[in-house]
Amino acid sequence: MTFADANVDGLLQRSFAEGCAAHAYVVQGSKRTLPELLRRCAMVALCPNHSEDGCEVCRKVKTGVHQDVVWFPQDGKRLTVADMNMLVEESYKRPIDDGDARVFVVDASQSASGVGADVWQNKLLKTLEEPNPDVYIFIGVTDVFSLLPTVRSRCQVLVQSRASEKQVCDELCRRGYDRKKAQIVSAVSGGSAESAEALLSDLAVLRSFETASEFLTEAASTKYALPFVSKMLADRDHFAWCLDFMALLLRESVVYRLAENLCVLDEYGEVTQKICQNYSLQAAEVCIEKINCAKRRLAEGGNQTVIADSLIAAMLEVKYRCRI
Repeated sequence: MTFADANVDGLLQRSFAEGCAAHAYVVQGSKRTLPELLRRCAMVALCPNHSEDGCEVCRKVKTGVHQDVVWFPQDGKRLTVADMNMLVEESYKRPIDDGDARVFVVDASQSASGVGADVWQNKLLKTLEEPNPDVYIFIGVTDVFSLLPTVRSRCQVLVQSRASEKQVCDELCRRGYDRKKAQIVSAVSGGSAESAEALLSDLAVLRSFETASEFLTEAASTKYALPFVSKMLADRDHFAWCLDFMALLLRESVVYRLAENLCVLDEYGEVTQKICQNYSLQAAEVCIEKINCAKRRLAEGGNQTVIADSLIAAMLEVKYRCRI
């Protein structure tokens, strides 16, 4: 798994032009921009000389009539095993339009978590591991770490989101806000300076970040779990924020070790380094999965106290079980 940032189109064009393109990519973008981003990826895969002027190939991709670009889910909702069965079957067919490759675009923005998420991803593993020649797969997500580690490890990861986060942070700083706080809210703002500014006025959100940071850097064993559970649930309306920030900080620790230049919380370098000392790369990834599971249980109406107790105990167990 490698991370690339900024201009996804440019990175892809260079890879295809140099003959070193991967057969499978995970593309992270915002929910609003992801469909267009995936469409541009398909254009580059079929037309490495893709430009804003366009050509017949790019026009067909853009208008959705290119026969060698297949989008999933087929029903436009959630991905299913039937979608993956179709992808696998179609991947063995030769190109039928005017290109020499087939492109499969998998929009997983609605399907990377929840019921059936693991099933369709596992169904795709063999194709990702042993791709057919001249087949390119683009999996679109709003959060790279919402996918199974086994899927991520078989793909190159392209991230479009950092520039947006940096722009939001810079805009908040221009408005006179503290950069450290601006970075926190920019990372969870969805690319909106207005949303980020609103979060800055909610002290409970900032306290949730501090609680998440304190737990990941200070909690030594389950003997000290209760105080952190109490802090997380002190404001039950913001428990979800605490989960989001724990996942964010663990993701930072993963990215710090794989591609430090892509970190979005550079003002919190000491915190990130301490989390790296406390959680191995494997432990961090497993804990992110456990947090995502807790978020799903919370969204389904689960008891907050039960969710918090079981999550904290599980994370501390993983921390010491996965030390390498």
